[in-house]
Amino acid sequence: MLNVEQVIREVSGVYEALTGKPIGQARTDLPPEVDPSGHVETRYREFKTLVSAMGRTSQPQAQPTAAPSFAPAMDVIELEREVRCELDLPGVTRDRVSVSVVGEYVVIRGERADARAHGGVVRVSERRTGAFQKVLALPPKARRDGIEASCREGVLTVVIPTDATVGTTREIHVDIKHV
Repeated sequence: MLNVEQVIREVSGVYEALTGKPIGQARTDLPPEVDPSGHVETRYREFKTLVSAMGRTSQPQAQPTAAPSFAPAMDVIELEREVRCELDLPGVTRDRVSVSVVGEYVVIRGERADARAHGGVVRVSERRTGAFQKVLALPPKARRDGIEASCREGVLTVVIPTDATVGTTREIHVDIKHV
């Protein structure tokens, strides 16, 4: 039997590590015929499988990066033959962002420079700075070799074609175009 409090702490920790913010309150009404503890146990096992799979397909340790300090806002739009991800990255130059496909995930990493790097005294600082990361699960029919990224007016757009039949799991670096 699972220790529910331990499961909640573990899931919350992973969520906060990936998104940079604490997990919010949620409420789900299960149908009366569904056993709540069995439902939670099944979902927890699926979560553990995803986390362990992600660990097996993560970036090699030869490329160390700073721990993410925030996660940029993102919209995901599903169209007929593609999935489009748009991330708000104002003040982040194209050379400070990398997009790669690692296993079953698109990994977006980068860094927004601190205002103190420009010199002077910072009186108010409301914008998040430092390293950021977003990890997106690829759709089942994603065509990995067709993924494109472009940056325009502070918005990074990653387009994932969804017309493939079988994907590969090798790592692919995606060049970011300036539009």
